[in-house]
Amino acid sequence: MHPDAPLIFLGDSITAAGPWSEAFPDRSVLNAGISGNTTLDLLGRLDSLPGLGGATVVLMAGINDLLRGEAPAPVADRMLRIRRELLARGAARVVVVATLPCEEARWGPRCLTPVLDLNRRLRAAVPAPDVLDLTALLADGAGLRRSLGVDGLHLGPRGYSLWLERLRPML
Repeated sequence: MHPDAPLIFLGDSITAAGPWSEAFPDRSVLNAGISGNTTLDLLGRLDSLPGLGGATVVLMAGINDLLRGEAPAPVADRMLRIRRELLARGAARVVVVATLPCEEARWGPRCLTPVLDLNRRLRAAVPAPDVLDLTALLADGAGLRRSLGVDGLHLGPRGYSLWLERLRPML
């Protein structure tokens, strides 16, 4: 993969708030994160993405689906379908970022066990070099570490900094 190839960050509000362009000033970066998006929304807007030829796509989604009561299995199936579609449309690589658990005290238990199940399914289906699982780094048994988030769901600057530390070597 060429270091000048475009980087596309695809996902929900957690992706949308990321400092991607600043983190990769020498790359062509598209932040295609949209607040509130579910995996169904992402599937519905794949046609709106620019040409993917040679691009690396960093994909993270799923928490909005789970918080709305969806089971992990269909969410994982859609994430995998999104990955396949991106590759079929010319992306050189799709890095799947494991869905981050939110803080249980603020968001309830639906953001812990279902997230772990979703991530287990993704890790089993995506080649290991293309999975970035930040769970152990950003979360503990109670979900997202309070010091790394802003509201128990979204990351603060330190959370994004840790994400970038793990992502850069993969690119």
